[in-house]
Formats: sequence, structure tokens, C-alpha cells
Amino acid sequence: MKKLRILAVGAHPADVPKRAGGTLMKYAAAGHEVYMATLTYGETKESQLLWKQLGMTIEKIKPIRRKEFLEASEFMAVKPLCFDYGDHPNLIVDDERVNELAETIRKIKPHIILTHWILTLYDDHREAGKSICMKAIPKAADPNALKDSKYEPWQVRDIYLFEPAIGLMDETRFIPDLYIDITGFFEKKMEALKFFWKSQTDVSEYYAEVARYCGLQTRVKYAERFIQFRPRRIFDFFPLSP
Repeated sequence: MKKLRILAVGAHPADVPKRAGGTLMKYAAAGHEVYMATLTYGETKESQLLWKQLGMTIEKIKPIRRKEFLEASEFMAVKPLCFDYGDHPNLIVDDERVNELAETIRKIKPHIILTHWILTLYDDHREAGKSICMKAIPKAADPNALKDSKYEPWQVRDIYLFEPAIGLMDETRFIPDLYIDITGFFEKKMEALKFFWKSQTDVSEYYAEVARYCGLQTRVKYAERFIQFRPRRIFDFFPLSP
């Protein structure tokens, strides 16, 4: 397999590790170039425990969450990208930010992008997913866009959307069509999530159960699930599973 570049984008620091952490570590261990981005520091939506501390402010929370994200990225052997777009009252990705994300895509040249399910009911996740899939990725590929760009247009080959927030699969019609076997990286994924539990409620058991359930569905021990955004696959005949 040729060396690939993978970019995973979450609205908050723990979003990607929870839903695709095993997949990213598997790619990194196989020698691929893996980037993990957070559009905010989750300062209001993902820092419940920090807000219980007396005198806590957004300005105090941001460096704490940034440190968690960077430490988790180092542990996962992925390259971190931080965009301080803020999540209060909600994440907003305006035209200027779309341009910044598109320019980042041109710079990194990812073959694959992972991001949020675009029909999720969670506002920040939906904004992140739609902004990446429907705005930043097309703009990065458009030769008539980003006139002052330092980089050539880049067409992302495949986009995969990871599962929505807890309890929102049925309501948001998330029906996965692709699973990645993370059996060899499950324990390390659980370790990576520990970087975030000082700031937010520990939901590691939920994601452990999800990985086990996905494994049962696909006859492996642990797996993560995705939906391909606008599939572009074409075959002469149906491909056979390995």
C-alpha cells in the first residue's frame, strides 16, 4: 500500500479520539501520515468538570484543553492541528474560516478525510461536518478559489463520517457502511481517551461497548464504524471481502 495522508477533523478535542482514535493509530502504525484537528478547545461544550472549579474562565480552560489534545496526539503518534474557533454559544465556521480550512487541506494534501456525521443533531458536530464536506473540501479542489493560496488545488479522494454523539444514531439515521478492525489498537485507544477525563465526564465504557458491538457485527473483536460521504467507487465486478 502506498503511503497515504489522513486528516481527521473534530469540533472538540476529544471528538476524534472517541470515534476514530483506533483507526488513526492503526494508519499511523502502518507508516501513513496522520493529522488530527480540533476546531475548538471544547471550552464550554466539553469541559464540564473544569467548570465545577471555583473561578474557572474560558481563558483558563483553553490552554488546559489544548495541552490535553497535544498530549493525546503525541501518544497516538498523529500530528495535531488546533483551530481556536470557539464553541460559545456554538461553533461557527464562516467564510474566512472555510478559507483557512481549505488552505490547510491544500497544504496537507490528504487522500482521506474523516469528520462528523452531517445529519447529527448536535449543532457543533453538524457545523463541523458540513463545513468540511460541503465547503472546505470543494473549495480546496476549485482552481478558481483561494486566489492568494500558496498551494495548488487538491482533490480529496475519499471522505468518511464517524458516528454521532451518544444516543443519536437512530434519530440521525446513521447507518454505517464501513467498519475498521481496531482490535490491535483498542487498548491504546482507551489509554488515549484518559487524557481528556480530567476535563469531562468519563464515557470510556460507552466507547468500549461500541467497539465491542461493532466487532460483533463484523466478526472481529473491536471495530470503529463510518459512512462514506458520496461514494465514488466503481468496479468491474463486486469486490470480494478478504
